[in-house]
Amino acid sequence: MSREPAPQESDPMGVLETLSDESYTGPNRCWPCTILNLGLVGIAVMFLRARNRQRASLLVGVVGVAVVYLRGYLVPYTPEFAPRLVAASPVPDEWFHGEPAHDAATQEAMAHEERDSLAEDVDLDGETILRELSAAGVIELEGERLFPEATVDTAWHDRMDELAAESLEALSTTLQASLEQVGHAEPYVDDAEWVVLGSEHKQLLPRPVVVAELAAYEVLGERLNDERLRIAGAEAFRMFLDRCPVCGSELVESSSVSCCGGHLGPRQDPDETLVCPTCEQRLYTFEVDDN
Repeated sequence: MSREPAPQESDPMGVLETLSDESYTGPNRCWPCTILNLGLVGIAVMFLRARNRQRASLLVGVVGVAVVYLRGYLVPYTPEFAPRLVAASPVPDEWFHGEPAHDAATQEAMAHEERDSLAEDVDLDGETILRELSAAGVIELEGERLFPEATVDTAWHDRMDELAAESLEALSTTLQASLEQVGHAEPYVDDAEWVVLGSEHKQLLPRPVVVAELAAYEVLGERLNDERLRIAGAEAFRMFLDRCPVCGSELVESSSVSCCGGHLGPRQDPDETLVCPTCEQRLYTFEVDDN
């Protein structure tokens, strides 16, 4: 007679991790919004205690603090309405975005210009890029979503794995050898890993972006003859990432501004982004129409 396996004990910390939202907690936590939401919890607790509802006030306090700790906020849709609210208010933006202290390494990095993509200097609009990639059979439409063609996707991920295994110095050398317009590339490390482009007017490109775009650029060379389209297409391929090509962490959806506001007008929507919570690098920005 077979014995039934003993039920596995649930891991409390594992359960908490599944409930946590990394987009608004940890290093991405907005402390002004956290304090505001905790203040609202405190008001609710005091109101219930004043009405002599001790158990209810204890329950609201515990649950409210837990939700703010795990999710970053309590009031629903805070990250959606807070940027417009702060932008429309007379409150100085510095109250929400103070200047951080910088050590010597960070000050050196600030002397460089951060770059978003290898394709930053390529003047091709997104619609043209996707149309040409589709015509070349590089991407396919499934329902209402675009995906890389299966063999291209496999080759892209295989090459990303190979590049991710290289040292930062070797990756810089590979990049310089692969792209003619990259005259100089060298590694740079502070609290993150970068590839520095150029010897005089230096520009920083995050390591995960270099891995993803260089792999796509090389794979697209088997399908495309247009150099500008290869570079622009490599940037577009980053929208198909679901994990960081360097550390393997699952990417999380975030915003181009913090949840407590930013430099947007009250009628503007922030761009949605794909972020690696481990490397703390933005992998792709889905730009939206400001109107």
